[in-house]
Amino acid sequence: MLAQFPVFHPDEDFRSIIYRYHVLSGNKDFSETNFDLFNRRSYRSSILPRNLSFLMEQMPTGFMSVENLLYNHTFFFWLRPFVPTERLESLMNEIINNKGNSNIAILLGKGSVRLLTENYRYCPACIANDETLYGEVYLHRKHQLSFLTSCPEHSCKLFSQCPNCGIQFENIFVTSAQCMCGFDISETNTDEHKLHLDSIKSEQEILYNFEQLYKYLSEIHLEDILLKMRNILGLKGYMKYSGRIDRKNLIENFKNYLAANNYNQFLNVDAYSQMKTDAFILSGNQVKSIIYYILFMMFLSGSVAEFSSDNSAFSIPIPFGNGPWICHNSVCPEFNQPVIRRCIRIDHQKYISGLFGCPICGFSFAKRWRLADQGKKRSYAVLTMGHLWHSILTDLHSRGLSSTEISVRLNTSPTQIQRALARIRVQGSDKRILQSLNILWSSLNTNGEVASISEVTDYTNKNRARINELLKNNTGITRTELARKYNHLYHKMLKEDRKWMEKVLPPSKKNQIRKNWGRLDIQYSKDLAAAADEVYRRNPSEQIKKYTILAHVPKIIKEHIENARGKLPKTIELLKSRVETDEQYLLRHLPLIISQMERYNKKVYSLENIKTFSPMYRKSTRELDEKLTKQLNGLIEKG
Repeated sequence: MLAQFPVFHPDEDFRSIIYRYHVLSGNKDFSETNFDLFNRRSYRSSILPRNLSFLMEQMPTGFMSVENLLYNHTFFFWLRPFVPTERLESLMNEIINNKGNSNIAILLGKGSVRLLTENYRYCPACIANDETLYGEVYLHRKHQLSFLTSCPEHSCKLFSQCPNCGIQFENIFVTSAQCMCGFDISETNTDEHKLHLDSIKSEQEILYNFEQLYKYLSEIHLEDILLKMRNILGLKGYMKYSGRIDRKNLIENFKNYLAANNYNQFLNVDAYSQMKTDAFILSGNQVKSIIYYILFMMFLSGSVAEFSSDNSAFSIPIPFGNGPWICHNSVCPEFNQPVIRRCIRIDHQKYISGLFGCPICGFSFAKRWRLADQGKKRSYAVLTMGHLWHSILTDLHSRGLSSTEISVRLNTSPTQIQRALARIRVQGSDKRILQSLNILWSSLNTNGEVASISEVTDYTNKNRARINELLKNNTGITRTELARKYNHLYHKMLKEDRKWMEKVLPPSKKNQIRKNWGRLDIQYSKDLAAAADEVYRRNPSEQIKKYTILAHVPKIIKEHIENARGKLPKTIELLKSRVETDEQYLLRHLPLIISQMERYNKKVYSLENIKTFSPMYRKSTRELDEKLTKQLNGLIEKG
C-alpha cells in the first residue's frame, strides 16, 4: 500500500495529483514516480492515466472507484462520447492495463484544434483560495481547456507564466503561491485582470455545453451522435434526395452561426476544411476537434442538452426503390425478369438519374426521379441495347436479311435497325451516353456483376493523353499539386491504371532527399545545447536526465537521436555531458528541499536534519556531504 499519497482536491487535474505525490516521495526523477504508481518507466506525466489498475491495487479498500477518478480528475468522460465504438475497448484497456496502443493523444486534438493548452494555467484568485483552504496550490482541470481565457468562477484571466519574472508554466506545476523568483502570484491584482463578462460570454456558453456532455451523452456512442446529427440535418432541409448532405448551404449557414455568436474565435480551422470529403463531421472516419463537435451540436439544436433529447427521425423515399429491376430487352433470356440488382444514382440537384444495366445481355438504360413525380410511371431512355442484341443484329445483317425483316426479329422498327447499322459502320456516339456507360459498368464490375463493356469506348487512352498533356503544361508540378488541381482524374487513374501512372508521374518526394548527417550533427548539437541551457535555467524539481532535455527540442531531433545515434556523434556526446549526475542534482535540489521543509514547518539546521526529511540525501558520499554542508550554511546565512 502506498504511503503519503495525497488527498484529492476538487476538480484537481490527475497530473497535479501525481506530481504532489512525486514531491512527497522524494524521488529524484519522474520516472521513479511513474514506476511506483503505474509500473511504467516514463519521464512524462500523461494526460490520461495508463495502467491505472496498478495504482488502484495499492490503494486502501473503498478509496475511490476508477469511474470516479476518471470523471472527476481526468478529461476521459468528456472525450468518451467521441470515441468510435471499435476503439473504446482498446482505449479502456490501455488506461486500465496499459495494453495496446489506442493513440490516446489524438483524442485531444493537435495544433490549432488542441482541446488542452500546452502550458499549465492558473487563476490568481484560485491560488489564494487553495492556499487558504488546503495549504497548497494545485492544477485545476477546467483551467486547462484551450477555449477558456478566464477562470469560470472568478472571471480572472488565466496565467500560463509568472506575472513577475515571465517564466512559462510549461511542465512546471505550481504547488505554492510563491514563484521561484520570490513573487507571490496570489497577490496579483485580480481586478486588473478580470475580463468583462460580455467578452467571455461565448466561452462560458461553450463550457456550459461542454459540461453537459457527461450528464446527457455519457452512455452514447459516436455512431449514435452522427446518426442523430444526420436526422436533424434532414429535418432542417440539408439532406438531398440522394441521401447526401447539401454541404454548400450547410457550411455557409454554420459559418454565419459561428460569426454571429462570436464562436469562430474558438475554432481555429476553417469550417470547410472540417467538412470536405475525407474529414466531413458525419463521416466518422477520424476523430475531429471536440470543440467542433460541441459547436456543431449547438448549431443544430441550441445546446448539447437539447441535442441529446432530440429523438426525431428523418427519412426520404429511395429513388427508384430498392430493386431488383426488370430487363426490357426482348432478346434477353431473362426478358421482363427482375435480374438487375444494382442501380447507380446520380444527384443532379433538381432530379436524380438512375443508371441500370442487365448483367445477362448488357442492355442498359437511364431513368429520372423527382420527388414530385411519386406515384407516376416514367419512361426510360436506352443507353445501349447491349452486346447480345448487337451480335444478333450483326449476324442477321450478314445473312442478307433486310432492315424490315431484322426489325421483326428484334422487336423494333426498321428505322432503328438502320441507325444501329450506321453506328456500327461509323464509330462515335454521344459522349454523355458513353460517360454514363462508363460510370455504370465500371461501378457494377467492382461489385462482382458480370457485364460486357465491348461497346464502351476505352477511356484509358484518352485519360492517359490528358495526364500527359497536364504534365507537359505544368512543368515541375508535384503529385500533391496535381491531385489538388485535378482531383477526380488523378485518383480515378490511380485506381484504374496505377502501373502506368507510377511510370509517368513525378517521383514521390518521400524519402527522396538524402540527409547531410554531418551538417545535421552540428546543428542538432547547437539546438541541444540551447535546450539544455533552458532546462537548467528553469531549475526543475526533478533530476535533469536525457529525456528531460529531449522534451525541449524539436521532435525530429529526438527521433534521429533514437534511430540514428551513430550518425550524430557530436550531438550524442553533448547530450551525455549535459545530463545531471546524482551529485549535481542533490546540490541543485537543496534549496527546494529547504523550502518544502519550511512549508511543512520543519526546522532546517543541519544536513542530518535534511536527510531525515528527504531519503534521497541519505545516499550521499562523504565528499558530497562536505559540499552540501557548505551550501547549506550559505543558504542559512542568507535566510
